[in-house]
Amino acid sequence: MKTERKVLTFSAFINFIVALIKIIGGNILGFASLIADGFYTVSDFITDILAIAGAKIGKKRANKRYPLGYGNFEYVIQMIMGFVILLVGLVVIFISFRIYYEKPSFLVLLVLLIVMALKIYSSKMLLMVGKRINSSMLINSSKESFIDVLSSGMLILVVIIGQFFKEADKIGSIIIGLMIIYQAFKIIYQNAVLLIGKASNNEDIKNEIRKIISRYKKINYKKATLIKHGSYYHLILEINITKDYTIKDLLKAEANIKQAIKKRKMGIQIIDFDIDSSKI
Repeated sequence: MKTERKVLTFSAFINFIVALIKIIGGNILGFASLIADGFYTVSDFITDILAIAGAKIGKKRANKRYPLGYGNFEYVIQMIMGFVILLVGLVVIFISFRIYYEKPSFLVLLVLLIVMALKIYSSKMLLMVGKRINSSMLINSSKESFIDVLSSGMLILVVIIGQFFKEADKIGSIIIGLMIIYQAFKIIYQNAVLLIGKASNNEDIKNEIRKIISRYKKINYKKATLIKHGSYYHLILEINITKDYTIKDLLKAEANIKQAIKKRKMGIQIIDFDIDSSKI
């Protein structure tokens, strides 16, 4: 727990610095998409702060008042985070329609390269420590951090197109705002259903999942937890991965596994991964 909090605190610090660079740089250089991307990083910063609080309280032992422990507190914290991020996304889109746009300076590329380097370092550190201490929280945070890298990378294309099409900056800013809103709704929905879900022991579904995982040489099936919500399921899939697995490999494998599971039409609507690298 102490290691998780230390690493998340460092990640939050990096996100705070990156967000400042993006927002200040975007204002100085007159590039709205960079400001919007800065707010996207702010959502990452909020995620880290609330994850620290949620992890600290959610791991408290059960007592007479809370015989099932404080685990649901993490879901409540995550839902609050989702609403905050939703507000950030709405503000970004609102601002996007009220800014005067002009051809972006190529100095924006220098800012993007700096912030991408910082986020790549943060992402790799989260993944490395997450694997070492078997923390799915840190591994999942590394994926979120890597997605921020991709959003910043997209702005390189916006800068190039913006040399010929002034509205590219506006479109880029709106797209990032929509990305933030999508992430917010995803967080709110997933944690809301976790608060009211019911465990299911459907062996037919679990056997199908085992078959899908068996196709991957570097991934071993560990456990599948099915939480039933009406006619649908939320799957928490615990897997082992090899030590040499990169973030890119992990994201690609997760996307393929999700696609394969949903193709089976087993009623699984949400799929979360719990990753363990200790036994391989």
